[in-house]
Amino acid sequence: MQRLQAYKYELMPDGEQERNMRRFAGACRFVYNKALAMQKENHEAGNKF
Repeated sequence: MQRLQAYKYELMPDGEQERNMRRFAGACRFVYNKALAMQKENHEAGNKF
């Protein structure tokens, strides 16, 4: 019999840490959207993914 166990954690960043996390998330979103746009452009041109 297998027993599953979970843990809960809460992040409590200070002001600078929160700012850095938001900047990191924004940079990730920018890169993802840029790659998606490039892929769509490539697909519309008739190329493979």
